[in-house]
Amino acid sequence: MHKILVVDDEPRITEVLEEFLDKSGFEVMIGLNGEKAIEILNSEIKIDLIVLDMKMPKVTGLDVIKEMERVSKRPPTIILTGSIDAEKYLGGLRVLGYTREDILHKPVDLFELLDMIKKKLQQQFQ
Repeated sequence: MHKILVVDDEPRITEVLEEFLDKSGFEVMIGLNGEKAIEILNSEIKIDLIVLDMKMPKVTGLDVIKEMERVSKRPPTIILTGSIDAEKYLGGLRVLGYTREDILHKPVDLFELLDMIKKKLQQQFQ
């Protein structure tokens, strides 16, 4: 069973994603902020994929991605953002190898997210 880390500072979003992904056959961990995400990523827990919000207080999604780069631990990542914020983060994300295809806009279509997760996991574990 693949383990997915969902990181978002909005508890309602994490609850919905956790329930949906659990019913879709994934083991789900929740990080309600960037600090928790970094803590999990720096632990011995093996994460197969991350669903990561960009706009969070203190430690942003971009900060989390930079930390993954620093510690050479970079599971496939799906980025969540409000459409207004997408362009703001795209430049920094491109430098790190991400494209528009890695971004989903809120509100997230759960089935689009599921398709994206399956595609990224298939690429990762081929």
